[in-house]
Amino acid sequence: MRKKIEVLPKLLSAWTVLVLVFLFIPISLVFLHSFNYGGSFTIWSGRASTKWWGELFNGGVMYGVLIRFAVVVVAGVVFARITKRRENFSKRVSSLILPLTFVFAIVLNGLMTEWYRTIFDFAGIGDSIRNSFIAAFGATVIAVLIGGMSGVALARRPGGWTKFFMATVFLILVTPEIMDAIALATWFPRIKAIPVIGIIFSSGWGPFNGGINKLWVGQSLYSSAVVTLIVRARLSGLDEALEEAAADLGAPPGRAFRQITLPLIASAMVAGALLSFALCLDNAVISTLISEAGSTTFPVALLGATRSTIKPFWGVGAVLLFIVTLGALWFLAVILRRGGDSASKIAATFTGS
Repeated sequence: MRKKIEVLPKLLSAWTVLVLVFLFIPISLVFLHSFNYGGSFTIWSGRASTKWWGELFNGGVMYGVLIRFAVVVVAGVVFARITKRRENFSKRVSSLILPLTFVFAIVLNGLMTEWYRTIFDFAGIGDSIRNSFIAAFGATVIAVLIGGMSGVALARRPGGWTKFFMATVFLILVTPEIMDAIALATWFPRIKAIPVIGIIFSSGWGPFNGGINKLWVGQSLYSSAVVTLIVRARLSGLDEALEEAAADLGAPPGRAFRQITLPLIASAMVAGALLSFALCLDNAVISTLISEAGSTTFPVALLGATRSTIKPFWGVGAVLLFIVTLGALWFLAVILRRGGDSASKIAATFTGS
C-alpha cells in the first residue's frame, strides 16, 4: 500500500510534465520559426536569422521604446521602495506607484511614436497589430464597467432577478462565438439608421472609425460575462459589515462605494480587465465578420494571409501578442500578490471562483 502511495505522486508529476510539453511544443515552434531564414513560416530552412524581425520593426525606434520603458519602470520600482520605508507615506498611494508607472511608460512611448505607429516598418501588419490593441483596450473598458457593476449588484443586492441574470450571463458564456458574430453582423446595419447611435457605428467618432467601435461592442460581450463572474466571486466572500458601518455613520451610498466597496474589489476588477484584454486581443471570429477597412485586426489579417505562403513575420507578430499576454498575466499576479493574496486565491481570481 505504501509503495502505491509513493508511486502515484511520481506518476502524476510525470503526467503533468508530459501535458505541459505537449501544450508548449507548438508555442516553442512559433518562437523558433519566427527566426526562420527562409521565406516560409511553416518550412524550416535549417538556418536562423533575425531578418524578419528587422522587416517588421524599425530597429532604432523599437530600441528607444524598450530603453524608455525600462528606465521608467526601474525608476518606479526604486521610488516605490523608498516610499515604503517612510512612515508618513500612504500605503494605498505606495501600492499604486508601480501600476501608474507602467501606465505612464505606455503613454510616454505612445506619444513619442505616434501611438506605436512608427515602431513598425511593415505598415500593413503594424496597423493590424495596433488595431488589435486598440480594439482589446476599448472592449476591456466596456467589459469592466458593465461586468464590474453587474458583479457588485449580484453580490450585494440578491433577489429573484439574480437567477434570470445569472442564466443570461452563463448563456453568453456558452453561446458559440460564431452565433454572436452573425448576430452582430446583422444587427449593426440595422442600427445605422438610428440618429446619433448610428453615426458612431458608421462614421465613428474622433480618431476611431466605425469599425473600431463595432469591435469594442462585439468583443466586450463575452468579456463582460467573465468580469461579472470574477467580481461577484470576489465580493461574495467579503462581509458587508464595513459597508453597513459606513452607512450607519451617515456615509452616502456613493461615498461608501467609493471608499469601501471599490477598494475591496479593485484586485478583482484588475484581474477581470487583464483577462478580458487577453481574450479580446486574439479574437478572430467576431472580428472577421464585423471589422471594416481601417479596423482590420491581426488575427483577421493573418487568416487572410493563409491563402498564400505565410511569411515568418506573421510569426513575429504572434510572438509579440503572446509576450504581451503573458506580461499582462504576470502583472496581474504581482498586483494580487502585493495585495496579500495567496497562490490559491490568485488562482481563484483567475478562474472567477
